[in-house]
Amino acid sequence: MEQKRVLITGAGSGLGRALAYCFAEHGWRVACADIRLDRAQDTVRLMREFGVGAMALKVDVGSDASVEAMHDEILAAWDGVDVVINNAGVACAGSVAQTSLDDWRWTLNIDLVGVVRGCHAFLPVLLEQGSGHIVNIASFAGFINAPRMAAYSAAKAGVISLSETLRAELAGSAIKVSVVCPAFFPTNLMDTARAPEADKATAKKFMAKSTQSADDVAAIIYREIQRGTFLILPTKGERGRWRAKRFAPEWFFRKLVAMAANIGSKP
Repeated sequence: MEQKRVLITGAGSGLGRALAYCFAEHGWRVACADIRLDRAQDTVRLMREFGVGAMALKVDVGSDASVEAMHDEILAAWDGVDVVINNAGVACAGSVAQTSLDDWRWTLNIDLVGVVRGCHAFLPVLLEQGSGHIVNIASFAGFINAPRMAAYSAAKAGVISLSETLRAELAGSAIKVSVVCPAFFPTNLMDTARAPEADKATAKKFMAKSTQSADDVAAIIYREIQRGTFLILPTKGERGRWRAKRFAPEWFFRKLVAMAANIGSKP
């Protein structure tokens, strides 16, 4: 059988790199795209042990032209793609009043419109070949809307909404859609975050408390993609919290505010 092909943006580190390893381990050809070509190339080098076809691409998902160039490179190399994972993203924290409009634009352009660009570029390819799977990496932040995360949460909520709409538009076709909403687990997301140091420190504490690695999360995502699951909640406890927010929103809100106040009171 011909090897299946997956494109992963943000594959130079963190969850993107872990997903690249996971797909390669299962025999997929992998296109590793990242804003830093050297990191994408590192991912490809580290995947050689799996003996699969892999290539590194430079992409800035915040640029229309860059995403279109990536589309052209993929088609020139493969003539198509089976799974597109829109994973590349950034982090931003701070209150609504404090977060600058530049930070809002930066976050929304990469985390939301970057996903739109990926869908817009590759959906016609999947429609023409009559099959495929679009996987959009959002965040559980898009559901809970915690204080001091407005720009990030709004972007990720937009990705969830986009994915739900896309799923409805593609209903009845052979093209699947998934949206992934993890909570905290260890990554290097804070390295480029635009946030006050106190907010970065809080995020890093939550990451450190996680019992799941990026590899653990990637393995769950891979499994659920194979199952065709739409909403993928790969981190522990999030399914229960999602249900609580859905069925007891006021109770959930009170708990969220109390938790945020408790965090704010700690040094």
